[in-house]
Amino acid sequence: MIKRQIRIQRIVAVEQEFGAGRTAAKLLEKKLEADPSFGNAFGWRQRAGEDFDQNLEGTYIIRMYAEFEAALRDYWKTHLGKSTYPKMVQLVTQAIPDQHFPQDCIDNADDVRIYRNFLVHDIEEEVPLDMSVFGIAEAKKHFCAFVACLSPKWK
Repeated sequence: MIKRQIRIQRIVAVEQEFGAGRTAAKLLEKKLEADPSFGNAFGWRQRAGEDFDQNLEGTYIIRMYAEFEAALRDYWKTHLGKSTYPKMVQLVTQAIPDQHFPQDCIDNADDVRIYRNFLVHDIEEEVPLDMSVFGIAEAKKHFCAFVACLSPKWK
């Protein structure tokens, strides 16, 4: 199997993990409704279970981004033979895209990158009005579309 397909599968796997996490959050919610002190036996309070549910999608977008970043850095190093370590904004918007990348594909992946940075660095603030917000399915779609544009000769 070509490397780009392997990397796409890893991104898709994160979406599947998110689905399992969402299911677990629903089961936990029911358990906490029946017994609000359920988490005490495991060293956490009810509020932690609520926070888990509330932060789940953002957590998995960050995790999915990690797979996307790993793919681009691997491509940069192994396929393009580069030894430098450019910033992700450069890899997404300038260094990797070539004539096979539609501009909207680049822009969408970069918008998810910007949103991920907000989740990591500015979590206590409100999302700026000019920032796009992404769900896990949409983030997956944009990251997979970008990776699909990478050379099929990548081994």
